[in-house]
Parts: sequence; structure tokens; C-alpha cells
Amino acid sequence: MRTSVSRRAVFATSIVVAGVSIMSPAAHAATAPQWVDTTAIVDQANAQLSQFGVNIDRSAAEVFDEQANTQIDAALAPYANTKATSGGQVVEQTLQVVEQEVQKALPNYEVRTDIQSQVMGATLGDVLHRVPGSWFDAPAVPEESRIVEEQGKSLYGPGTPIYLNGNSMCTLAVTGTDADGRKVGITAGHCGDSGDTVRSADSFWVGDSGTVVYNAPNADYSIIEFGSNAELSNSYNGVTANAVGGGVANGQEVCKSGVATGYTCGLVWTADERMTMSQVCAGRGDSGAPLIADGRVVGLVSGGVIPDYNLACTTPLQGPLFMPTLSVNMDSIITDLDSQNLPGRGFQPTAG
Repeated sequence: MRTSVSRRAVFATSIVVAGVSIMSPAAHAATAPQWVDTTAIVDQANAQLSQFGVNIDRSAAEVFDEQANTQIDAALAPYANTKATSGGQVVEQTLQVVEQEVQKALPNYEVRTDIQSQVMGATLGDVLHRVPGSWFDAPAVPEESRIVEEQGKSLYGPGTPIYLNGNSMCTLAVTGTDADGRKVGITAGHCGDSGDTVRSADSFWVGDSGTVVYNAPNADYSIIEFGSNAELSNSYNGVTANAVGGGVANGQEVCKSGVATGYTCGLVWTADERMTMSQVCAGRGDSGAPLIADGRVVGLVSGGVIPDYNLACTTPLQGPLFMPTLSVNMDSIITDLDSQNLPGRGFQPTAG
């Protein structure tokens, strides 16, 4: 259950960054200067994209313009009587700070407070949307990720949202090292192909920090090798993997943590050596999410029993009324890796 990265969101973020520009104070002496006008850039983009049926929401740009211009005016107030060149330098310095803040905005990361979002998300107040089609209050960026990001790295653990090749969004099941000492992670195979770049959706601006190095041909899982700008953990956003593997029984409760629908639980319907079918909620973007039982990552989310997203869970209001979810068992993944001389062989999960 992967989801394509919203090109509108990525494009809008790029537009906001590009739309920050320096204007001459002298040229706008008669009226309050509009230092930042990203809404105009968005309007121009919509005019060009309308032929493709694409429309970028300008509300975020309007809010940004208002806040940025207010902050810039306040910063420039002490210099109202200085020469234009001095004022221009102040504006430039201020806008550099503003642009840095803009770059921290994450694609597909939208906080909504409208009544529809609160009702459909069964959440009062702010509702975070990260995946198109899901009304769930999505997992926010955890503090541990922000701390690592300040060091110029991306943190990866069970449940970390990831982008693959810049065009699909999935969830990471677990991290660890293989027999050759490589830092690796495991996610769903249909999320990307061998050679695809990987970056954390929670620390997007760190950049690519991994690559898909193996895509299993007969099972829905992939191996990611992480680079030097990646830090691994056995715990992420409240989810901890104490161990990997182990079977589950019919009627047992299992849980998962995915970028689209968050942390949800359900009962196992049936399981064999390869797959588990359960009533755990999962939707677009949750592909690869860790399936957890008693603190163990026993599998990763593959998809729905029926390949129709209209039957998946999209709102908490559905309760258990959605199609069952299929998960690839972690034991079968480890066995497959160990039987071949491939990246991930001898996988050992990240220790706490």
C-alpha cells in the first residue's frame, strides 16, 4: 500500500522557497511593501498547470505571506530612517532566515482544523494529513527525529515514513545490520525498485540517505542500505522493536504503525509460513509498516486482500469495517535472505 508523493505538495514547497525575493524599500515608499508574495507564484503555476487538471492550494502560501511580511516589517522597523542600502542588507538577512524556515516545511504534511477533517479523523483540534485519501490523524515528526536532523542526519526505526525515488511514500518496518556490517532496513517490495534512492519523510531536507539494494522477486519485500547520514534505532515515534520474527496465532491481536493511518490494531484471521491476514487497519502509504505482536516485528504490511483502495480503511469512523490486510511474515524474509548471498543476509535488528 504505497502512495505516490503529491507532486502538488512538492511543487508548492519549491514554489514557496523560490518565491521569497528581495524588493527595494525605496520603490515602495508610498505603500507597505510586500516583501514576500508567494501567492502570485502559486497563481502563475496554477495557470500553467490547469491544462493538466492540477491545482495547488494557495491557502498555505497566503498564510506564509502574511506571517513572513509581518515579521520582516517588524525586523525593519528600527531601520526605517536608514539609507536604502542598509535597509536592503537587513531585508536580505531577514529573508535568509525566513527561507531557512520555509525549507523545513515537509511535502505532504498538512495540519487541518476544518470541521470535516476533525469529524472524519475523529480528532478534536489539529488533524495532521500526510497521505491523500486518508482522514486519519497521521503520526507527526517525533522529537528524536528532530534531534538527529539537527546533526545533519536522518533517523530510521520501525514505522519511519520514507520516500523512494522521490515518487512513492511508504513506511519502514525495521532496521539493523547484515553479515557484512551494512546498515540496512526492510520495507515492502512494491514500494520501489533496486537502485531507488531513499529519504526520510520526517527529515526530508537532509536529503537521500539510503538506496534500495535488493528487491525480492518472489516476495513483497525490499532491502535498503543506509548511508553515513543515517542513524538507526530500534524505537521510533513510540514504537519499539524488541525482537524480530516469530509466529502469530489465529485470534491474536497484532498492531502496526504506518504514515497514513498511524498506530492501529486488529485480530489475526489466519497465518501460514509466508503471510498473515489480519483485521489491522492499513491504507495507502502504510506499505512496509511493521506488524507487531508482543513487542516483536513479526511481519510487514503488504496490502489489502482485495486490490481495491475503496475497500481499505480511510477513517476511524469505519471501525473494523474494511477489507483485511495481508502482511509478509518476517521469518520468511529472514530465511529468504539467509539462503542467498545478498544484501541483508545475516540480518540482526538494531539493539536498544
